[in-house]
Amino acid sequence: MTYGILIAGWVTYFLVHSLLAADSVKRAAFRLVSPRGFRLFYSVIATLGLIGLLLLAASLPPDFWIDSGPWLRYFGLVLATFGVLVIRLAFRQYALKPFLGFATDEGNFKREGILQHVRHPLYSGTILLVLGYVLFVPTYASLTTAGCIFLYLPIGIWLEERKLLRHFGDAYRQYRAEVPALVPRWPWR
Repeated sequence: MTYGILIAGWVTYFLVHSLLAADSVKRAAFRLVSPRGFRLFYSVIATLGLIGLLLLAASLPPDFWIDSGPWLRYFGLVLATFGVLVIRLAFRQYALKPFLGFATDEGNFKREGILQHVRHPLYSGTILLVLGYVLFVPTYASLTTAGCIFLYLPIGIWLEERKLLRHFGDAYRQYRAEVPALVPRWPWR
């Protein structure tokens, strides 16, 4: 039952996250508050929801699904570290203030830096970070959290790509044909 509450929390989080990111919801909200104010609200809701879910997962009994020896924990730490590095590289391409709602975003189409290699580097980094976390702390709570995140990612990518195609049209269509979504081609071009 406790894991059911965690799953319900993640489902609710992703529904709210996707709903607040929808263009129709944004247009309706912009009648009440500025785009900057809405983005700030969105960021606060996303952050508080994420913190709440991570605290809920941490409060569950530490039932382990696998015996994590030092090598597995080390490998998990390495994966999580690479995930953080990928996320940091992604944020070099996104202005942090508009992302958090503290400034207005011009909404320019970008293909520089890590965006030359993957279209969704924040998701790529999240995958590495979550996989690392599950190996470093191999509890059923971390496994449940990872499962929920991994089930949502294709949905989140699909919703985001629809929005990007509407906004950038053929430029994004060409970018999508040339650049993989999550895993870079090897060797990098």
